[in-house]
Amino acid sequence: MVLGQASPVSILELIDMTITYKNGNPEWIADQLIGAPGYRVLRAVPPSFSVMPSDGTMPGGRCVAIIDCETTGLDVQNDAVIELAIMLAFVGMDGQVTGHFGPVSWLQDPGVELDPRITLLTGLTNKDLAGHAIKDGTAAGLIDRADICVAHNARFDAAWIEKRFPQFAGKPWACSASDIDWLMLGYDGRAQQHLLMQHGRFANAHRAGDDVWSLFHLLKHEQPDPDGRTTRSHLQRLLKAADATTFRVEAVSAPYAAKDRLKAHGYRWEAARKVWWKELRYEELTAECRWFRAQELPPFRTEQVTSSQRHR
Repeated sequence: MVLGQASPVSILELIDMTITYKNGNPEWIADQLIGAPGYRVLRAVPPSFSVMPSDGTMPGGRCVAIIDCETTGLDVQNDAVIELAIMLAFVGMDGQVTGHFGPVSWLQDPGVELDPRITLLTGLTNKDLAGHAIKDGTAAGLIDRADICVAHNARFDAAWIEKRFPQFAGKPWACSASDIDWLMLGYDGRAQQHLLMQHGRFANAHRAGDDVWSLFHLLKHEQPDPDGRTTRSHLQRLLKAADATTFRVEAVSAPYAAKDRLKAHGYRWEAARKVWWKELRYEELTAECRWFRAQELPPFRTEQVTSSQRHR
């Protein structure tokens, strides 16, 4: 009998399940629930581990640094990093991971009292951070080794990394939240913990090391493309999207009255440049020209965008 079905579970079956669990095999119970109506099984992301050549050399292929920053707030100029985690993953020509190292994480005393909400979010307290400092030389060495950096909110993490390590300004970044079309793959959200749950996993959120490791675990998941032709990992999709040249489309000289139409069409307002904009692939520009003409808007302006400019 499968738990969750309409028929009641017998006393003997309940006893058997209890004995099985006590004998150290909770997976047996989880297996009974998979596919049963009214239940969803979530398994913990496995503990982190490294896979590297035994001779101490670095694997060949493209090096990806997965990075996460925990901070005292959202203001890059006035707030501070309180935790940094980095792991390296190496990707071969076929897109498969050939090795990985880390994550390595550090705490940082910000020199100010934490907002209680940050403690609630991360679990970190002033006592936890007191006297700690990020090993900038080690962190910079890991980032420097990478060909591209990855974060689940790259615009956020890139800003903090470039503030602390200005030598990495212009380094390529990829964003696993926005550079993968999660909706077309069948997922109804982009938050990391939500995506993990939709993949049958859960992890300790908002601690940098845990976030980095669980993101790596998420990105290794393989599934068919929406057209069903090719099965790829999310990491392969992400790197392909990062490598593509896109275009920043700016609705220059658009009248104020067009703002609602632009917003509904996916444009975002950038106050610093006072312009509505969005990012498109080259093959989407022709259709965008037609839409602008149909809306009787002035021609848009385009700027080429690469992974060294994206998410800034």
